[in-house]
Amino acid sequence: MKKLLQNKIKNLFATNRMSFLVVLSFFCLFENFIIRTILTIKEFPAIGRPLIDLPKIFLAGIYNDSLNFTYLAIPVVIYLLLIPEKIYKTKFHFYLTHFFAFIVISIYSLQAHSEWFFWSEFTARFNFIAVDYLVYTKEVLGNIRESYPMHLIYLSVFGSAAIVYGLFFQFLKKIHFEGHEPRFSHRLKSALVVLSLPLCSFFIFENAFRKISENQMVNELSYNGLWQLFHAFRHNELDYYSFYKTLENDKVRQFMNKELNSSGANKDSAAGSPYYRKITTNGPEKKYNVILVGVESLAASFMHRFGGQPNITPHLDELANNSLFFSNIYATGTRTIRGLEALTLSVPPTPGFSIVKRPNNENLFSIGKVFKDRGYDTKFIYGGYGYFDNMNYFFGNNNFSVIDRTNFKRDEYVMANIWGVDDESLFNKVLKEADESYRSRKKFFSFVMTTSNHRPFTYPEGRIDIPSHTSREGAVKYTDYSIHKLLKDAEKKPWFHNTIFVIVADHGVGGRGTAEIPMDQFHIPFFIYAPTIIKPQVVERLASQIDVAPTVLALLNFSYDSKFFGKNILQMSPDEERAILGTYSSLGYYSKGTFVTLGVNKSVGFNHYDPKTMTFSKGAQENKEVLNEAISYYQYASYLWKNGLYGSEVKEIKESK
Repeated sequence: MKKLLQNKIKNLFATNRMSFLVVLSFFCLFENFIIRTILTIKEFPAIGRPLIDLPKIFLAGIYNDSLNFTYLAIPVVIYLLLIPEKIYKTKFHFYLTHFFAFIVISIYSLQAHSEWFFWSEFTARFNFIAVDYLVYTKEVLGNIRESYPMHLIYLSVFGSAAIVYGLFFQFLKKIHFEGHEPRFSHRLKSALVVLSLPLCSFFIFENAFRKISENQMVNELSYNGLWQLFHAFRHNELDYYSFYKTLENDKVRQFMNKELNSSGANKDSAAGSPYYRKITTNGPEKKYNVILVGVESLAASFMHRFGGQPNITPHLDELANNSLFFSNIYATGTRTIRGLEALTLSVPPTPGFSIVKRPNNENLFSIGKVFKDRGYDTKFIYGGYGYFDNMNYFFGNNNFSVIDRTNFKRDEYVMANIWGVDDESLFNKVLKEADESYRSRKKFFSFVMTTSNHRPFTYPEGRIDIPSHTSREGAVKYTDYSIHKLLKDAEKKPWFHNTIFVIVADHGVGGRGTAEIPMDQFHIPFFIYAPTIIKPQVVERLASQIDVAPTVLALLNFSYDSKFFGKNILQMSPDEERAILGTYSSLGYYSKGTFVTLGVNKSVGFNHYDPKTMTFSKGAQENKEVLNEAISYYQYASYLWKNGLYGSEVKEIKESK
């Protein structure tokens, strides 16, 4: 029996040239098994039920790896179908086959190494972030070169590829010298069978085993990285009405009309339309300057008051005691452009790309417009190249003048990495621009975006006690140092006592965990500092990043026509407290102790979340009130964008039936 089985296997390799695909599939499954095993060991503490979850991870993983391979096999199948037997048996083709096999193995090896580093940064398999970054190869490749010892990584990639190639060498040799399939009709039958697999995968099996557990870590570990990359590329913009739970539009409008016309100052809705209302305040407007600093990846957890190391953010911890400090604020997303979207437009994170990167994002209602209409100099100041993530175009077409890396002379910065100049030099540029506006007798609103707290975590030496290019903690401490220096240097300026400094993170760190949307990783600090204008106070109300702009404008006593979804945090009632946050395709909403997750395929999940302990508990009972609130926010935001109702001019607005 054993000999018969061996002969059967030998005959399979000897009679069907498509058996070359069997070897390639082994490469695929072997490489993905190795990286999945390594990542599973790394995240083992987060796997709540190992006896149940480990079989799920590896069985679903093999399934997902196989689906991925069916797509990769398409060009190989076509080649093996079309190449004549005469050429197939030549030495040239023998060497070509081996060269191709080694390249494939090397690609798999490179994928495995890349997934390790991607996972270390985002705790996820390849996803929409990887797709997004593929557009900006200069920055991404530059970041990799500056962050990692590439010579060792290359050695590991090709060394491991050579080992795997050696293991499969005899199989490749057997296929070439013993395989024969001279008749095209026979090859065609085999090819059609194999080519039917990706079609079945695409139309029938694509979403099978997408969610095998309530533990998101288990789901991520079961995914195939390349398959995730392909899936994210195809779903880079998601229509809310097609993919998510909805309500009747009239119900949504009624809820949003009530929701957005609350919080004291939000009055006088125009024609009952919640997306256009008048914000009215008592007393004269306060024409103070405003410098809003968006800080890269400044999670609240870095601060000592939220459990961070005591020596990492000493200045920010002190600033929290000397400013109007909001201790319970949550970012809307996990990317800088989500933070820019929330801070500029005050809108929820609709699924797909941020509005910053979408077409037709010109002349929107923004915080820049509110200041520009009052004669302010409005500037977006960024230490990197603003073409990245479409920032220059977005801000340049939404009432801001743009200053980026191209506007820095060589003597204006100490050092720079692939993402931008050091934070000190960026802030010095901010002070220069403020001086220029002051000399021109103009008020100014500057929106500043930092970069130093970003891998490769490099900064000028000698500023802090942690060497450059060693850790994120060092980058955080350098950012802390730079913000302190900015405020101290600003005190010497004639415009300081008439200026409000707003400091808020663009997003936290991580963005993945056992929960599909780990809310604790979205927790960010928010400071408003103006020692001669604003009295220090700690505000503990739960709020969202979209509430920053309305709160700042309320402190200035501005009355204006608004399309913001955000509210003045200082006038929120306890019933109005909520957090709005999401990933690329999962939308989250937290209110009244219940966390609702809206997912594709109209899925809905409920969890309990305790903001004080920042812990989730699974399996909350359905709360229809909070669910309807969540749907209303996201559905209405998507509705307005889809119908072009974010325009900055009131005359553009028409109620869509």
